Amino acid sequence: MTDSVQSLKAQAVEITGLSDFGSPWFEAPLGAWLADLGGPLQTSAAAHLFKRLAVTNLCRRLEVMDWLHRHPEIDDVEIPPILYITGLERSGTTFLHNLLALHPLARALLRWELMRPAPPPKSMTYRTDPRIAQVQAAVDRQRGTPLEHMHWVNADDPEECTWGAIDCTGLMGRAPMMMTPTWNRWLATHDLTPSFVEYRRLIKLLIWRNPLPPGGHLVLKSPQNSRNIGHFAAAFPEAKFALTHRDPFRAFTSVCALLEGTLGPICADQEFWRSGGPGMEVATLAAYRALSCMVAHDQGSLSKVVSVAYPRLVQTPAEVVAEIYRACDMEVPADLAARIETFTTAQASGKRASPPTALPTFGQDHAAFLARPPIAAYCSHFQVEPETTRLTGAQPGVHGAAWQVDQTRG
Repeated sequence: MTDSVQSLKAQAVEITGLSDFGSPWFEAPLGAWLADLGGPLQTSAAAHLFKRLAVTNLCRRLEVMDWLHRHPEIDDVEIPPILYITGLERSGTTFLHNLLALHPLARALLRWELMRPAPPPKSMTYRTDPRIAQVQAAVDRQRGTPLEHMHWVNADDPEECTWGAIDCTGLMGRAPMMMTPTWNRWLATHDLTPSFVEYRRLIKLLIWRNPLPPGGHLVLKSPQNSRNIGHFAAAFPEAKFALTHRDPFRAFTSVCALLEGTLGPICADQEFWRSGGPGMEVATLAAYRALSCMVAHDQGSLSKVVSVAYPRLVQTPAEVVAEIYRACDMEVPADLAARIETFTTAQASGKRASPPTALPTFGQDHAAFLARPPIAAYCSHFQVEPETTRLTGAQPGVHGAAWQVDQTRG
């Protein structure tokens, strides 16, 4: 494709009528993204989608920068304490995010406000803003896809930080990394601290006219940033970290199944997704980076780090959430367990689509996968045990007594 950084910037300027992009930091990841457009892994539909995502990101950047420029007082907004959740993708980060956000003093950033942050939300209309319905309409187009059964986020649900990035480092939640090798390499080899510094400003914008309650805290999450946890910590000294830990084989095969189901239809090379194929190599290297970064952060961090075992989270969610809050020197409300029971009951009763009963193993042997040195080192450090049958959620009211499990494969 012939699109350039300058041509996409020009399109965003024409759409918004704005021209101040702020720091040119974003041009490097955007250039890497554009280098992959129309590449051998992308169908024409994928290339069109990925270009549109970039232009949308640039428009959002222009709108955010405009508000920050016209209202310099936004930069004076204080960042509250943060509980930050990360870990391997498919290791329970979304479940934990929703549970921690049930604390009455907690604020999670919702999908709609991350995707449509300007104008910044107001307290009076935070739950009725028309952007909620607009974003939900876009979300609902994915009904019936593997996404609905494996990772569904409504417009008014807590969302991952990467969806709010305004510098082309979080496009589509970084899911396309496997189909964008140049962009993937760029993300893996660059310090993303400037990206997180910009994200601080976005957070200030979002809480400027919709402040947290007195004594409140933010609950943020992004499993993708397990590979950049040190960079995030440098930009957010207010953060304490909850690291979710799950058998890497189970997390790996689950994320591969999700990516195959969502990106496979727009991938030009269907062999890319075969068991043991090149897509698995990309996913494996990403997992290695995440595991090593989490170990290094746990060993060297001066901030609070709480480890969360996925089996315990699934089995006794209220107990685990209470332990996290106590470990972070935060009060555990008397009704938090009841809030969690209400949430998990609703999820298991149909609010959330049932997860798949079986997943492919993508040519991986469970024991051999766990024996790989980077994976074995991670499991040893965090005392992660093999998940002999795949855990997919707790039944309401009987946590630990009747789990949904994969009875057929792996």
